[in-house]
Amino acid sequence: MLTPAAMRIGDPVTHLGRVLVLRGLEPMSMPERRAQVEDPQTGERFSVPLHELEEASTEPEGFDLDA
Repeated sequence: MLTPAAMRIGDPVTHLGRVLVLRGLEPMSMPERRAQVEDPQTGERFSVPLHELEEASTEPEGFDLDA
């Protein structure tokens, strides 16, 4: 789980294995905070529970050709 202090608008995040873009956060005073996210492939925007977000890997996945 990401901490809200580590999140920035526009950061890639994952929710249930799906890579999304963080678009907004509810105020800290809200119980059960939610985050507004966007699917970069479809442009769909929706909200998810903040505690369910994870940092998206910025490392490329696949074969390591240098090994």
